[in-house]
Amino acid sequence: MSDAIKQDKISGWKLSLGYPALSGLLMAAAFPPLPLGFLACISLLPLIPVAENLRGRLAFGAGFLQGAVFYGATVYWIAWITPPGMAGAIFYMALFRGLFVYLWSVAWARFGGLGLWLTPFLWVGFEYFNTLGDMGFPWMLLGHSQVDYLPLIQVAEATGVYGVSFWVVVVNLIAREIAKSARRGLWVGALILTFAAPLGFGLWRVADPLAKGDLKVAIVQQNVSPVEKSYWGFDHNFDKLKPLTIQAAKTGARLVIWSEAAVPAYLKSGRPLHNAYQARVQALVDSLGIYLYTGANRYEAATRDRYYNSSFLFKPGGGDLPHYDKVKVVPFGERTPFPQLLGFLRDIQWRGGGYISGDFESGTARTVFEIPGGKFSGMICFDSVFPWLAREMVLQGAEFLVVITNDGWYKRTSAPYQHAEIATFRAIENRRWVVRCANTGVSLFVDPHGRQWQNTELFHDAVLEGIIAPRKDQTLYARFGDLFAQGCGLIALMGLAIAFIRRLEKATEERTPPEGTVPALAPDRELPDEGKPMPFLDHLEELRWRILKGLSAVIVGAVLCGIFVNDILAALIHPARTEENALVLQTLKPMGMFMVKLEIVLVGGAILALPFLIYQIWIFVAPGLFAGERRFITFVIASSTVCFVLGAILAYWLVIPLAMAFFVGMTVDTGVAPQFDIGMYIGFVLRLLVVFGLVFELPVVTFFLAKMGIATKERMRKGRRYAILVGFVLAAILTPPDPLSQILMALPLVVLYEISIWIARFVNE
Repeated sequence: MSDAIKQDKISGWKLSLGYPALSGLLMAAAFPPLPLGFLACISLLPLIPVAENLRGRLAFGAGFLQGAVFYGATVYWIAWITPPGMAGAIFYMALFRGLFVYLWSVAWARFGGLGLWLTPFLWVGFEYFNTLGDMGFPWMLLGHSQVDYLPLIQVAEATGVYGVSFWVVVVNLIAREIAKSARRGLWVGALILTFAAPLGFGLWRVADPLAKGDLKVAIVQQNVSPVEKSYWGFDHNFDKLKPLTIQAAKTGARLVIWSEAAVPAYLKSGRPLHNAYQARVQALVDSLGIYLYTGANRYEAATRDRYYNSSFLFKPGGGDLPHYDKVKVVPFGERTPFPQLLGFLRDIQWRGGGYISGDFESGTARTVFEIPGGKFSGMICFDSVFPWLAREMVLQGAEFLVVITNDGWYKRTSAPYQHAEIATFRAIENRRWVVRCANTGVSLFVDPHGRQWQNTELFHDAVLEGIIAPRKDQTLYARFGDLFAQGCGLIALMGLAIAFIRRLEKATEERTPPEGTVPALAPDRELPDEGKPMPFLDHLEELRWRILKGLSAVIVGAVLCGIFVNDILAALIHPARTEENALVLQTLKPMGMFMVKLEIVLVGGAILALPFLIYQIWIFVAPGLFAGERRFITFVIASSTVCFVLGAILAYWLVIPLAMAFFVGMTVDTGVAPQFDIGMYIGFVLRLLVVFGLVFELPVVTFFLAKMGIATKERMRKGRRYAILVGFVLAAILTPPDPLSQILMALPLVVLYEISIWIARFVNE
């Protein structure tokens, strides 16, 4: 065997196995409890040559290996409950890492070095996607590795944790350029600037003095293992909690916090024994004159028994017992995901390490509890790793946040430390105090700058007291949410769409026969035969296949939308529900919600498939175009998608809220409550989104018509007055029958027409 062949084999093993494994280990070492967060800034370096040199299945396999090593070294603690569950979680998350590297390699192949800089957008897009749906698992986001460097992560108040992840990826890319580029000095300067900008901002924010508070809060860490608590029951656990709570009350605390499921009972259930447990807790609260926030379970009798992992606020003197139901139940641990689709799995109980999985429902309300001196919302365990959930609670009026958890299942592993560090980002993102109470640790206070106070050790009793200052201000992240992450995902999708379109273009060019030849008829051709007229029936056959391919893309998009249909529904309702518009949405038909979700799924599937649909239309009409006109396929598809999205964004953020405010305002002083049928409302919203998206295609259509010589600036200027008239008439037809929606569509139409005149002028010149 020659030396060259041996060297090729060695390089192949490094790219497929060595580099991905090294990347996974470096990235894992950057996370708590090890104080090595700086390793994250070089952890992607071994993965860069993998994306540069491997393609297809090899790239996916290398990425999968990186993910398997990384998650195997960081979430191994799931095995303390269920080894098969750990293997499933690692496999599931590694699939996304494999897909990331595969798509990264596609971008590199199509854009060369420019594709390298699509990486941070693609990475953040994947991280954001992993927060969605029943299977969302944003536990080990790359930004979490930087928790020890407080000045560098203050940018999270604007971008969420995703901005820190973006920054870490960028640092990796710049480090690569420093190592390989001839212009090393330029890249060193870029690296200094990349650190200096967030560091300067962070030092300024951390130096900002915090308001002094007067709300004294106490944390009770009772140190009762989950198995011990379940085995010995309420009396044993209460006997541990009572003296610690008395000790906390003596410090003058107004609010005392117990951990998740600290009360092993179903409160507010109406069951006699559990009512007695509730009465004993209430008696303790009354005797001490404190407010007590604790975790417990809740039972609700409905068409089927419903169980919730909940938290409750006990008040001196009794009365109503407000509660919060955990929103993000652990998949397979607390409930089988996608219960509508996988309902047959709900009766299966997963066991391990003394743990028995539950069948809990997911809560829907973002409860805000009120005590003298402030308002707060509570997150239960897994809730706290989802940035959007804490944000929604702040928007509901929470002035500080409480996290209660039971990390005792994971013994002395890295899990309790990882979970505790994530609370730092919830504090910075919303500039709120976070009070964290864990059954066996780690319990702590986190101030709005992310500084941690009074961290407890694992597995011992503790009573912590702290004085906090509730806040009412809102950060950029609280106001705009995950807009940064969503924008990154959109940019990544656009870049990938262009990359795949270029690949299709290349494949089409390779199959196009030389000039003057007539290709043989092939069933898998991408373009109709050139060099001779195509019979009418062949045109119909070609059209049929284009339609079938387009429908297949819509079905794939519809399936994706079906997985997240509840999240999409909530997003569509959001523009209509403001502090001023307290309208009520209701369903008036037995199949009302089914039809609403079906409509969302179908329209959403068509929108997701839009680039592919445009491509199929283009391929069908391409034989009738000149070669010079066919070159613009990439531009047409990309610009059409961007323009559609811009139109839909305008409708979502401006037109729909204004229209709903107008409609609801019509009911003021009339004695009529604004209650709308959910089906009619969703139809109204989807119609506006689609119509505005299509209207914004006018510049793209003008560009293409100008290239064909049909649209010229002179013709368009002469037709301006008619275009304005047609715009208002068209707006009246396409929008709901109200003057506000008509005006809000007609004005962009007029502006777009003026932009189109400039486009025609540019093209013609």
